[in-house]
Amino acid sequence: MQLRVDGAVYKVGDSAGWTITGVDYEKWASTHSFKVGDTVVFKYDNESNDVIQVTEENYNTCNSEDPIDIFNSGNDELEYTNPGSFYYLCSFPNRCLYNKQKIEIKVSASGNDTTPPTPSGKVNTGAASTLGLLVFASCVLALYLH
Repeated sequence: MQLRVDGAVYKVGDSAGWTITGVDYEKWASTHSFKVGDTVVFKYDNESNDVIQVTEENYNTCNSEDPIDIFNSGNDELEYTNPGSFYYLCSFPNRCLYNKQKIEIKVSASGNDTTPPTPSGKVNTGAASTLGLLVFASCVLALYLH
């Protein structure tokens, strides 16, 4: 884990990364406390792995149909700007069902977070939230000055 000004950075599976060999991702996730502003990095061989974000129902059944988002760079950095539970699995055959290559990331609010969860469950990169916050701040300032 690395610390950053805006949050911590966690590499899923630590030195092993995102793979089918010897990592209990449920246990790994349970030993970390993820907060808004943190970044989770999935490092893997993208010829034999990927990361897809799915609904809780699809996570529980290892169903890779109709993913919320697809990541396949081999070095995917996901920063969390909203609290909530986020579900990921590998869509390659048998990786999730037989090898348990899936993970739930539970993100808690930081001390100063007032952003509501993203309705779709997608990871919010923050650009829209930042713009919304700037518009809101401008409106408050305009009301104050009048």
